[in-house]
Amino acid sequence: MHRFNFGLRAERFAMRPPEQDWPINILEGAVRSGKTWCLHPKALYCCGYNVAGRKVITGVSKQSVHNNVLADLFNIVGPRNYSYNRNTGQLRLCNAEWLVIGAKDEGSEKYIRGLTVGVALCDEVSLMPQSFFQMLLSRMSPEGARLYATTNPDSPYHWLKAGYLDNPELRSRKILWSQHFTMADNPNLTTEFVESQKRLYTGFFYKRFIEGLWVVAEGAIYKDSWSEDLLYNLDDEPPGLRTPGGHRQRIIPIDYGTTNPMVFLDIYDDGKNFWVAREYYWDSAVKMRQKTDAEYADDLAKFIGPLNNAKVIIDPSAASFKTEMMKRGIWHVDADNDVNEGIRIASMVLNQRLVRFCRQKVQRTVQEMQTYAWDSKAAQRGEEKPLKVHDHGPDAFRYFAKSEIPYWRLAV
Repeated sequence: MHRFNFGLRAERFAMRPPEQDWPINILEGAVRSGKTWCLHPKALYCCGYNVAGRKVITGVSKQSVHNNVLADLFNIVGPRNYSYNRNTGQLRLCNAEWLVIGAKDEGSEKYIRGLTVGVALCDEVSLMPQSFFQMLLSRMSPEGARLYATTNPDSPYHWLKAGYLDNPELRSRKILWSQHFTMADNPNLTTEFVESQKRLYTGFFYKRFIEGLWVVAEGAIYKDSWSEDLLYNLDDEPPGLRTPGGHRQRIIPIDYGTTNPMVFLDIYDDGKNFWVAREYYWDSAVKMRQKTDAEYADDLAKFIGPLNNAKVIIDPSAASFKTEMMKRGIWHVDADNDVNEGIRIASMVLNQRLVRFCRQKVQRTVQEMQTYAWDSKAAQRGEEKPLKVHDHGPDAFRYFAKSEIPYWRLAV
């Protein structure tokens, strides 16, 4: 087996034979704390673990399982010791047969109905639907069946925290074992890297991803990230920013609305910072007139200008508006509409002060960025989502951040 530099708690778990584990084993805590690395030796132990039923690996999607778990595992065992079909999820690992299953929504439980499962490895289990997790546990009937899961913290009302991690009966009956991890448990991290990670987060994001705490997302979403130094006056804009050669890329994210406001943001990337230079904001309720998709497309063409030199990002569901853009030759791509992950990345962009908003030309979006808030009623149900009010500028900015800003631009 490949030699890893594990921390003490990680090594105790990773090198413990499955026969000595409890039925449910959950590793939870901070980012980059070594949780996923622990699954690699455990998976190899489980290849030779004599238990009835199928061996499965689950995650939000097959792609996320490959990125987070399998890619490193394949490097460890070498090409002769595995074969993997990405389409079917059929995996042969060290002569053991596994099945990789994606679990992104409530309908995913159908993929494991009828299966008998002896071993399950679950990557980022808190992102899976509760129905899938419950169905998976119900399929793990063989004697000696083992489930291993990793997760970053979420809301304390999340079904995993409230129903499993905080369930004293499961612990007293030796059904569920868990271990909390922080970055201090990963001896492979340099001090410089840890400090750079700390700079990426503030507020509840810091408590979750750095301290590894299960805390509620509440109040204004960007309250700990926002300050006046994110604004600039039009006179202070870099000379020539909006002209050809004055920027590396021009991006226009769109929050599509008919009865709700329609928002375009004009963003220029100069290679170092992102400048939100202008906004288009049409609120049909305030204007007392609702525009058609064709009218909005005409407005967008004027907003872009005759050079037609912008990359447009839009909600994938805006099919009719995309048709109108195509008629006008406007290049556009679908936004990545992962709401919570988009908010996390947007917060990192703000924390790193990589973006500036024009005080005179982006007034509505600036106002909404400061009032964009979590839905407190949804939080009590264990759901995490923003209120659907005054969210149109922030949604457009979120599309931009999630779809267009690579991680290396943040890790400085």
